[in-house]
Amino acid sequence: MNHIISFVRIAARGTPLGLLAAVFLATGCATTQYDPVTGREVRNLYTLDEDIKLGRTVVADVITEMKDQGVPINRDLAKLATLSNMMHRIAAVSHYPDLPYTVTLFHTNIVNAACAPGGQLLFWEGLYDPEIGLVKDDTELAAVMAHEIAHATARHTTKTLTRTMPVSMLFLIGAIAAELTDQSDVALALGASFLIYEGLVLPRYSRQDEHEADRIGLFYMAEAGYDPRAAARVWRRVHEQQGDPGLFKYLSSHPTHRDRYRALERAMPEAMALYAETTGGYPPDYSP
Repeated sequence: MNHIISFVRIAARGTPLGLLAAVFLATGCATTQYDPVTGREVRNLYTLDEDIKLGRTVVADVITEMKDQGVPINRDLAKLATLSNMMHRIAAVSHYPDLPYTVTLFHTNIVNAACAPGGQLLFWEGLYDPEIGLVKDDTELAAVMAHEIAHATARHTTKTLTRTMPVSMLFLIGAIAAELTDQSDVALALGASFLIYEGLVLPRYSRQDEHEADRIGLFYMAEAGYDPRAAARVWRRVHEQQGDPGLFKYLSSHPTHRDRYRALERAMPEAMALYAETTGGYPPDYSP
């Protein structure tokens, strides 16, 4: 990646054709290849090793930020062991069981979970808080974890970086060129346009990734022996509590809660069949 960035900086001091050449050189490095996780042809500038390195940097930054805020980390050894066992159980049936999976637990009432590129999981205690939490039991917690692991195996972060690089670089190079020619009004306009692009176009990709991680995670948890109905139950409950965001859903980086549980329910028969195959039968309260 460094050689691409250097080329862009040099080209930014050159001609418009040089600027465009830099963009096409950068994006041309991403070859199209079949992705066994999503079943689609995808482009990614990053290698799997670079995913892991990027993830480690992200996690180190989050840990530093949490420590600066005085948040205790990994103090509840029993819950940490539960999360770790859950992580290994789900990761073992994922498309990339050999990623260097880790889990870090933050003792604060933030309701959140995340997975950095390369399989490094972050959980905040508020996720399972009895009053404000998202999940009510370990099976629902497994649903969240399977979803986050799916983000890592589908490599959503680096695919998004690859996908958005051409537009991002064009805005950046245009702004640099405008500054170099003292066209500050053009630079400001390009900056404003990029903010609109980030706000309206990028969330669409993110919503697509969320749906994809929901579906992949549903099958991961089923194959790991967790009742996949828990995934739909989480989002149905949140929808019943919070309702529909209306037009604001188009500005959201996530699908609506109703869209999520309905999509999960459509995939449920297939997921339950996989769960039955894994565990030796359907639950008594489920009729295929």
